[in-house]
Amino acid sequence: MTMVETARKRDPFKKALKLEALRKKQDAIRAKIAKLEAKAKAAAQKEDTRLKVIVGAAILANVSLNPETRPQVVAVLEKAVAARRDRAFLKGKNWL
Repeated sequence: MTMVETARKRDPFKKALKLEALRKKQDAIRAKIAKLEAKAKAAAQKEDTRLKVIVGAAILANVSLNPETRPQVVAVLEKAVAARRDRAFLKGKNWL
C-alpha cells in the first residue's frame, strides 16, 4: 500500500466522532425549535385570552348601557356555552 492510498483511507474513529458531533448539533437544533414553538404557542394563547377578556368586557359594558341587548347575549350564551361547569357558573351569575 502506498502512502497516497493510506492517506485517502479515512479513520473510522474520526467518522464516528464527526457523526456524534452532528447528532449533538441536530439535538440542539431540535431543542431550540421546540422551545421557539412553545414560546409561540404560549404567546398565541395569551393573545386569545386577552381577546376573550376584551370582547367579554365590551359585551358586559354594552349590556349595562343598553339593557335591551341582554336577551340577545343570553341567547348567544345558551347556544355557545356547553360545559356544565361554565353553564353552572353563568346560572349562578344570572346569565342563563
